[in-house]
Amino acid sequence: MIGIVLSLGAGILFGFSGLFPSTLEGFLERWIDVSLYVLVFGVGMELAWESKALEEIRSLGLRVFLLPLAAMVGSLSGAAFVALCSPMTLRECLAVTSGFGWYSLSGVLLARLGNPSLGLFAFATNVFREILTLVNLEWVYRVFGGWAAVALGGATSMDTTLGVLSRVSGGKLVPLGVVSGVLHSLCVAPCVMFFSRFL
Repeated sequence: MIGIVLSLGAGILFGFSGLFPSTLEGFLERWIDVSLYVLVFGVGMELAWESKALEEIRSLGLRVFLLPLAAMVGSLSGAAFVALCSPMTLRECLAVTSGFGWYSLSGVLLARLGNPSLGLFAFATNVFREILTLVNLEWVYRVFGGWAAVALGGATSMDTTLGVLSRVSGGKLVPLGVVSGVLHSLCVAPCVMFFSRFL
């Protein structure tokens, strides 16, 4: 997390410094495209690596899709409520929330779609979601139960918050966290693009 904050701060400082020529912008755009492909490739790899965990939750059947679906609907409903009492439009709130905690993809996608300021806001919002999950996951697990704890992390429940989820649940929620995180991650790009362009 410290590395992310330092990298973002360094990028802002260098951007304002005027030390780099405008031709560098084209290079950065191409590099961002490659980074997006690598990120999505990484999701595919994680899905393959966790295939054993996926087998463990087959007993849940189609019910396993209810958790991530309910979590995404809840996140988007919250964003719609925020739009009622903020200067942001409904479309902007939904696009930002569609990151579901995956800050590195949602922020870059929105910036590439022509809205760098909204991309930065999506980055910060989804980083904040991850931090809140790490801080509150144990409490949520104790008070509201395992499914609520998994839903809290969104896309991060298959990677950065999975360790905490495993610790508080004694490993019982790891397979469900992986499935929920993968399904959230697969929905990030289409949801962000839909809400930012077509809604």
